[in-house]
Amino acid sequence: MVLDTIFTVLKYILTAITVLTLYKFLYMVIGFFGKARKFEDTEKLHKFAVVISARNEEKVIGNLLDSIHGQNYPKELVTVFVIADNCDDETAKICREKGAIVYERHDPKHARKGWALEYGFKNILRDYGADYADGFFIFDADNLLHPDYMREMNKAFATDEFDVICGYRNTKNFATNLISSGYGIHFYRSSFAYHRPRQVVHSSTHIAGTGYLVKSKWLADGWHWTCLTEDTQFTYEVVSRGGRIGYCEDAEFYDEQPTRFKTVLKQRIRWAKGRLYAFFAYGYKLIAGIFRKKTNKWACYDMIFYGFPYGLCSGLLAIAMFLASFIGVAAASGWQGIVEEYVTLSVLKSLGVALGVYWLQGVLTAFFVVLRERKKIHCPKPKLVFYVLFFPWFDLVDVPLSIASLFMHVTWRKIEHDDTTKVEDIVGEIPAAGIPAPVRESLSEERTDDTNNGNMR
Repeated sequence: MVLDTIFTVLKYILTAITVLTLYKFLYMVIGFFGKARKFEDTEKLHKFAVVISARNEEKVIGNLLDSIHGQNYPKELVTVFVIADNCDDETAKICREKGAIVYERHDPKHARKGWALEYGFKNILRDYGADYADGFFIFDADNLLHPDYMREMNKAFATDEFDVICGYRNTKNFATNLISSGYGIHFYRSSFAYHRPRQVVHSSTHIAGTGYLVKSKWLADGWHWTCLTEDTQFTYEVVSRGGRIGYCEDAEFYDEQPTRFKTVLKQRIRWAKGRLYAFFAYGYKLIAGIFRKKTNKWACYDMIFYGFPYGLCSGLLAIAMFLASFIGVAAASGWQGIVEEYVTLSVLKSLGVALGVYWLQGVLTAFFVVLRERKKIHCPKPKLVFYVLFFPWFDLVDVPLSIASLFMHVTWRKIEHDDTTKVEDIVGEIPAAGIPAPVRESLSEERTDDTNNGNMR
């Protein structure tokens, strides 16, 4: 009787989650067939600040700064700030040499991106004020920007429809191995199944770590989102307060992905722990947002199920069902029954079938994602087919890591970046274009002497 009750409860939970998230299938249909919004050209050029948190990134940050300086956007309207967070290499020196304003931070006990951004904005607001820029870009040190990235983001920003705008996240080392390609397909899937469809239905999307632009009003009193996954925490804050997170697909940037499984474990368990914490600590704001007048109620609902810990729940439900079945057999037939029921080929076959169905579902998802995003992917076709066939490993590891994160004290640990690809290696040399001629001619080509002097902080 007790076992019947347990199975019934589990069945209802699974059914409820399935029904409440059926809309995600519609999102995937929209993501495959829908077209991203093209923002109209504008003569209004905004003042932007770029904020980069970097910890011992001397190998890659110079290439990011070069791609920023190579933007088809007036240099006078872009200021770069770097928070050199607990660095003991040449990161700060390289950034200063390339014209960035550098704030050095030394606090090993609080070595985390969220805390670094908190420190950085505290100094930026003190020295320059919140109205210094119309918007602030947030990047990781390993990123590269397509030459038209800022021009396209400016178009979206000029509509004044969004509080935060996310760009199109591409991968600069997709073809390296199964690990980097797994991450790459994962982020293409985000564009395919989340960002693009949400834009089509005029809802908010989510922030994914890097490559986004924030209206300065949201940072007027500093940066306050410091958990392990500060991007998820900030997403909840913006959406629950009625803000809108937009998406500009033509603003493309490139991200370095891990290539070692050890790095995967380190990063993914941080994601699992951070998102779990953010969901239970701040998810209530989204629930409250559904009932407020000045919020996008659908966006709040959608973000609840974006942040829902599916991997953890799947793992716990599977364990609960197995234990319930195990106890039931033991109670009815003793150890003899357990051996007959579980130590048999039939059980192994059942597990194999379940894994096979899961794997096939993952392969089909990856196939449609890659088919839709193929023009963005830089990878030989034979390799790409191989990567699609083995993509399901990426989602599969989420289940055990989510469960493990419950029992672990997880800290932010640096992810090594050593891919020295330059943006011209990906897109080639692209001439300056897109800036209205009258505006372009009225702006000088270099920063003023005062700005240059300020860059040696």
